[in-house]
Amino acid sequence: MKSRYGRSLFSLLLGSALAVSAFASPAGAHDSKSQSHGGRGHFIDSDSHHEPSGWFFHGRKHHGSSDPVVVTSGLNNPRQLSLVDNGVLLIAEAGNGGSACQGEGEDAMCVGASGSIGAVLLPQAGENRDHLELVKNLISGAGPDGSFAVGSDGVSQRNLRSKILIQETWAPPDAFPAGVPGEQAGQLLTARPFGTAEPFADITKFETDNDPDGQGFDSDPYAVVARKHDALVADAAGNDILRVDKHGNVSLFHVFPDVVSAAAPDGADFVPTSLALGPNGDVYVGGLVGEVPGEAQVVKLDGRTGDVEKIWSGFTTVTGVAVGHDGTLYVSQLFAPQANPVNPEIAGVLTKVSRDGTRHDLDVPFPAGVAVDKWGTVFVSAFSIAPAGGLPGTPPGVDTSGQVWRLRF
Repeated sequence: MKSRYGRSLFSLLLGSALAVSAFASPAGAHDSKSQSHGGRGHFIDSDSHHEPSGWFFHGRKHHGSSDPVVVTSGLNNPRQLSLVDNGVLLIAEAGNGGSACQGEGEDAMCVGASGSIGAVLLPQAGENRDHLELVKNLISGAGPDGSFAVGSDGVSQRNLRSKILIQETWAPPDAFPAGVPGEQAGQLLTARPFGTAEPFADITKFETDNDPDGQGFDSDPYAVVARKHDALVADAAGNDILRVDKHGNVSLFHVFPDVVSAAAPDGADFVPTSLALGPNGDVYVGGLVGEVPGEAQVVKLDGRTGDVEKIWSGFTTVTGVAVGHDGTLYVSQLFAPQANPVNPEIAGVLTKVSRDGTRHDLDVPFPAGVAVDKWGTVFVSAFSIAPAGGLPGTPPGVDTSGQVWRLRF
């Protein structure tokens, strides 16, 4: 059974991507392989007159924490973050769609080549910084207002001497108008800074040929992490992690079975959305788990065999994960309810899980990618479903553009 959103071109391009309506409650479990999401809403609190500075910084703090700082803003749907050599923060921007639109209203999908990879040098310093555009002209699909885009959702780089790895989502060829580089779809791309992105490995073809989870074809490659001799890619719709060697050959690293729980007795797709490497080479994977509130997970895999070593549960819609040098875990929960929301339609929490299992939450609006440096400074994508112009209906004077925040907690 396909998703209830499958009727629209918007959801067709998204596959199982994370364009969930920012202003609706998280959906319940689905028995479909595809976890598409099609709604788009408005920031309807038109009576708000808050100043932008500090307007969203209302989390639960504890000893040693700091207020978030906006490192950079004006981003187009920022997703995965990759901190390279502790000095360059790469930002996967899914873009803001394009001018070629099909469909009407909330089902409209506008396609273009507005995706990009941004970067901030020495992100530990300063605030409200400009960001560099290192790679551009990446495929993107979004609503007419540029929100809820999918496209260049993943980025990673082994070191500053290696090529940048960029993960593109998949869509069928007929979704792309003339002039849009549809050959990027479902591909792991490589690029040099300020260069052109080139296909390196066909991630979606592996799903087409193998269908590891046995639920029929469905592919949405979403996140990537570079390792010393290979790279790993999370195919969110395929429910698996794939290994890509230095020649671009793709093989299966781990496939996730359905997650059965009291809230999802018939099972829910794991839907891997995020990847990170631990200090000992272990692989951490964040999963939506069918969008069931409180049922999302982070799974630790053996970095060599792909075997499951540990599971953390009790999250809601995990869209980012990072691991500190001491093993501390940082988890983005896209639609987790906030402790002190400044607007009832705002959701999103960043959670710190200490080695002893203690959890601390910080309210972050619609968070996605997470990165942490060797000193414990954390970076997180905020308003990850917003274009550079902000969410529709935002009150005057409030910045809801895609952003990256910096904090310690």
